[in-house]
Amino acid sequence: MTTTASRNSGTPSIDDSQHHQHILQENGPATGLITGINHLVLFTRDMDEGVRFYRDVLGLRVVRTVRFNTSADGLRTAANHSSGGAVQDADGPSDITVDVTVRQVFFEMGNGELFSLYEAPNVAAKPAAPVSSVLWPSIKSEVCSRPSEPQKLDHLSFDVPRHADLVWFREHLIAHGVAVSDISERRGTNNTHRFISSFYFFDPSGNPLEIASFDASDEAWKSYDFSDWFMDEHPVPALVDDSSGDAAPLAPHWVNPSAQ
Repeated sequence: MTTTASRNSGTPSIDDSQHHQHILQENGPATGLITGINHLVLFTRDMDEGVRFYRDVLGLRVVRTVRFNTSADGLRTAANHSSGGAVQDADGPSDITVDVTVRQVFFEMGNGELFSLYEAPNVAAKPAAPVSSVLWPSIKSEVCSRPSEPQKLDHLSFDVPRHADLVWFREHLIAHGVAVSDISERRGTNNTHRFISSFYFFDPSGNPLEIASFDASDEAWKSYDFSDWFMDEHPVPALVDDSSGDAAPLAPHWVNPSAQ
């Protein structure tokens, strides 16, 4: 079946219920160049507390520490910027310039990807709750505030390889006094629409976190119909595949890495 959409009117030429089955998954010369996340950054109220949580409880390795002022001069001298905006003479601060001194600690997650904390003055005591806050433990009202509008970063999910690791991590956090949710299994009816298994919790600063697993070792993934993942009946125009044919959907890279 061919799916097309009028680029002028945005009106699809076939029934909307079929759109989600024809998704353009890859496109353009940058395909395949991004292989992961280099680093993510969250704020913490207390770096000592944050280090003890992310290093000692979650098991991440500390790989870099720095303290710097967020001005151009501070970035150039303390954070060792040798090119870019920090080394250029500026006409003066802009109306969005933030001038504070922050601590930063980088942690390695085991595969070269980094996670980082900023400690800065006046970090909100209660960060905005994630939009799906019902998934988090019942203590959420104690550590989060009701968001006045959705945030740019809703929550952060760490990956573990196997479902057994997920179960272990949940019990490990409970043993350390961390409030956690039940494990959410996404399996759908008759194993359709299966996705990650995960559970939810907060760090000491109230940042909403999740630990999740695809359990890539599960052989069922190799015969799974990944068209089940395309559930939005009204995808945005950029996602609609205008080409003809009914090509099988591309599986995620972790399903069969040797074949990618």
